[in-house]
Amino acid sequence: MNQSALHTHRVAVIGYVFDGERFLLLKRATRPELWAPPGGRLQVEEDPKQGLLREIAEETGLNVRIIAPVDTWFHPWYEGMLLSIDFVVHPLSHSVQLSSEHSAYRWMTLEEIEASGWFPETSIGFKVSDFKRAVQIYRCFQSAQ
Repeated sequence: MNQSALHTHRVAVIGYVFDGERFLLLKRATRPELWAPPGGRLQVEEDPKQGLLREIAEETGLNVRIIAPVDTWFHPWYEGMLLSIDFVVHPLSHSVQLSSEHSAYRWMTLEEIEASGWFPETSIGFKVSDFKRAVQIYRCFQSAQ
């Protein structure tokens, strides 16, 4: 069997940037022009945590502290199947400097995210329940310290 046939997944990392009160969301500058947490695909042989730190720094200019994994998912995405490893992270500052990949950013509370309607539970991507899980994990790790 051809070895390259064994490596079929696109792998991405996502960072729920949460400061204890609000999440950072970015609006993509290209299609699909949706709001989402920062993240992107890993480079060849890149460690997921290092890739996450790189992606967040590239897209937002922020340095963050990784708290814990939130979820993994495997679904059809806009350019094929995607395996994503999602983490909750804490920003070390709030000085966002967007890359050209995004046209806007917003800091939003969980309540604002729920009211926005941007993340329905029927979505193939991010869901309100994902943000809720990120809050729970963040608070669990904060209280343990």
